[in-house]
Amino acid sequence: MRILISSLFFLLLSSQSIASQLEPFKATYTARYNGISVTATRELTGQEGNWRLDFSTSALFASIKEYSRFTNQDGSITPYHYEYRRKGLGRDRGTILSFEPDKNMVLNVSNPERDMENVSPNILDKLSYQMQLALDVASGKENLQYEVADGKKIRKYTFAQEGTEILKTPMGKVETIKVRRVRDADSERETTVWIAPKWNYALVKLVQLEENGKKYQITLKNLTINGKTVGAGQ
Repeated sequence: MRILISSLFFLLLSSQSIASQLEPFKATYTARYNGISVTATRELTGQEGNWRLDFSTSALFASIKEYSRFTNQDGSITPYHYEYRRKGLGRDRGTILSFEPDKNMVLNVSNPERDMENVSPNILDKLSYQMQLALDVASGKENLQYEVADGKKIRKYTFAQEGTEILKTPMGKVETIKVRRVRDADSERETTVWIAPKWNYALVKLVQLEENGKKYQITLKNLTINGKTVGAGQ
């Protein structure tokens, strides 16, 4: 479930078509996984030089909370702190990462034996890469490849755009960009997301199919940008 929920991405950018600046926002999603109802919230707070992206979700007696602190310089995200906490989904887990780009290092505060050295200066964490991806889609980039520190090792994520599609949502109909994660040819997992340029490149829908045939889907319920409610007419 952690991997599935982590795929919830493509957050909110500035209202410009080619975005390099961010604006505070809060987005709420409804979801179902294995018959369990889930509510997830994403929130961006702060200002240039000091942003914080929070994600939280809960279902029955389980909860996941994580956040990333990062800077944004001309559309380039640089993380400096990441934390993840999970309770009630089997064994409780937690990860704290400290990024030191000047030294090309990622320190695993939770487990120093997993410190990462000689990392790329463009290294991201499992939340900040989602923001970078959204910024890149907004600016029209086609090379959507990222190196992500997940607490154990560096993983490479690749995405591809697959055209546009009009979706019906609880907020009304909206035109979206369809983006799919590129996986190995023999992988049976699929992750597809739909984001809305009209709504500042917000995630509207995510569908993930697992190798065991199980399906996870989330849908945008409500959204505010700088405290203003966004709807289909906007």
